[in-house]
Amino acid sequence: MIMTTAIWRNADLIRIIPITRADLNQAKSRNAFRPETTPKPGKARWYGWRDVVAVAVAQDLRKLGFGPSIAFGLVQEHLAPFLRGRIDTPDECAGVFWLIRPGDDRLTIETPCEFLRHTEYEELQIAPNENACIVVNVGRISARVLDDLQTTETAAVIRKEFQVQGPVM
Repeated sequence: MIMTTAIWRNADLIRIIPITRADLNQAKSRNAFRPETTPKPGKARWYGWRDVVAVAVAQDLRKLGFGPSIAFGLVQEHLAPFLRGRIDTPDECAGVFWLIRPGDDRLTIETPCEFLRHTEYEELQIAPNENACIVVNVGRISARVLDDLQTTETAAVIRKEFQVQGPVM
């Protein structure tokens, strides 16, 4: 069998992102985060690169002070569908920014969001009459975690076991 996409296990995410096992499990059980694949009963869960990017972005939002339900809720409601619907390879994340536009009173999962593709040669401009927004550099987060994950033991074992040459995405 030739493997065409890389996958990782819980231990890899915990080490690279970093996120605790309890937070990762809570994100799935309480905070509505749904990875792309569902494991068979009694089998280990594996994460594809879109799931890894989504968890890493949620953790970065948590570092900004958002609770797990808001961070993972925003990711599940907005980022996960964007990644699954418009991004086919990890390289396509380069230059992607996620603008989260909180309302006048507070931030909720239904908060309006926008995705922009930006290059280093152009300025990212936000109109002065718009409310302040949270800018998440999805491209940078994606590059950071995927580079680190490619060097994990799991990635090496999968490449050997499934006869995959070099990094696979």
